[in-house]
Amino acid sequence: MNTKDFSSDKTSARFQAVWSSCGIPPRLVNASFANYEPVCPEKEQALEKCRIFADLGLSIIEQGRGLFLQGPVGSGKSHLSVAVLRAILENNIDCFGRPGSEWRLADVPVYDGYYCSMISAVDYVGTIQESFKTGRLKASDQRMITRARSDAVLILDDIGAKKPSRWVEEQMYALIDLRYRMKRSTFFTTNCTLQQLESQIGCRSVSRIMETCEGVRVGGEDWRKRQKV
Repeated sequence: MNTKDFSSDKTSARFQAVWSSCGIPPRLVNASFANYEPVCPEKEQALEKCRIFADLGLSIIEQGRGLFLQGPVGSGKSHLSVAVLRAILENNIDCFGRPGSEWRLADVPVYDGYYCSMISAVDYVGTIQESFKTGRLKASDQRMITRARSDAVLILDDIGAKKPSRWVEEQMYALIDLRYRMKRSTFFTTNCTLQQLESQIGCRSVSRIMETCEGVRVGGEDWRKRQKV
């Protein structure tokens, strides 16, 4: 593994700048392999598969390979997807950048390289749906849609959660097919079985996911409920 020396101020600053541009939700922003709790054999296997995948580093991006993390609610799929992204960035941070801000500030460094983002599938479809209703988009929403389509690595969280319809299926297919054709790496998380997912987003989308992604089953009980016991 090509581990970067994060004692370097420049390396640390670059990582923080890139990481802050990824749109990781506050609840997951510190997610890593180190703080994932594999409390059962299924979770241990999922963690090991994700570690191996992360070790592939830049090759997965260059090949357009991705991850498909499937399992019940609360099993830690989103945590693992973020942990994989963190590990890849930490070990190859010189190759990653962040998009320029619409507000150019003199003291904010610009970093070129691969862009990465995490977006909720429900939010993505909801934003497009709202644009159809109103005929316009806020600048922040337009940036989110653009990054979902163009970033080198995208975590598309909770696919299949949106109420199914022909329109939703077409919107998801348009995004997944674009990233498939352009060989952009996508990490998917879902609570759905493959059969359920085909009903939610269509066979064409699921076929492309299966072709390009390493499947990781994240089993076990809901850790949120477990914390309450």
